[in-house]
Amino acid sequence: MKSISAIKTKHFIYLMLFLLISTINYGQKSCLYKNPLCFYNTDILTYLQVLHKNQQYEKMIPFMYGPMVDARNNKTIIQELSSEDFGYSMKRVGIKEITKNKWTITYQRTLLGTNENFKIECSLIKGVCRVYLDKKQWVRIFN
Repeated sequence: MKSISAIKTKHFIYLMLFLLISTINYGQKSCLYKNPLCFYNTDILTYLQVLHKNQQYEKMIPFMYGPMVDARNNKTIIQELSSEDFGYSMKRVGIKEITKNKWTITYQRTLLGTNENFKIECSLIKGVCRVYLDKKQWVRIFN
C-alpha cells in the first residue's frame, strides 16, 4: 500500500510536467505564412492554387508582390486572376534558401501529358511570405 505522501508527490510531479509542457507549447510562435512551406500543411503556390480553384482571388493578393501587383489595383488583379488558367497538376520538387528571408522553389507540372519544371521566387515581406510576380513570372505560373 502506497503512502499518502508518495501519492501526493506523484500527483505533484505530473502537475509540474503538465505545466512545463503547456508553457513550452504556449511559447512557440506559429510559422503560418512566414515561410513558403508553412501554408496550412502545404506550400505557397499550392495554397494559391487552392484559393484560385475556389475563386477566392482577393485572398491571393496579400501573398503576391512585384511589378505585376504593384502596377495594378486589386480589382484589376482580381479580373486578371479570374481569367487565368491555374488548374494544372503540379508538385514541389525542390526549395533553396537564398537568404534568411528569400527562397526559390522548383515545381514540376504536367501540361498536356508533358512534365516541365519551373521556379518561383518568394520573399518574407512584413511578416508574410509572398511570391514575386513580374510579367515573365506571371506567364510562367498562370500558363
